[in-house]
Amino acid sequence: MTKEEVVKLLVMIESVYSNCIFKDETVQQWFHFCSEMDYEKVLSNLKNHIRKSPFPPAIGDIAVFHFEENHVPATLQEWIKKGRERIECDTKSNKRGPQPAWLAEYSLRNSV
Repeated sequence: MTKEEVVKLLVMIESVYSNCIFKDETVQQWFHFCSEMDYEKVLSNLKNHIRKSPFPPAIGDIAVFHFEENHVPATLQEWIKKGRERIECDTKSNKRGPQPAWLAEYSLRNSV
């Protein structure tokens, strides 16, 4: 996003929220944080915020950050698959470990 686009956003915020006036330091922070964001997406978030909230937005309320894609879902799917295989193997073998002594008095396993 360019500085001109950031200024357009800030002007829109100040025009909608009459009690909101940005200081120079705040404008500089917006320039810094918004430089890597997509203007159209942030503008869309701002419009939604204006419809829903009587208070001016913070940067985090309307920000659209780009996240690097990682392989966590693939790793999670792998863990789920291994877990299912382990459970299926355990149920097929029907092996159970020894019952702890403290549990024996409450268990139905010994009484059946």
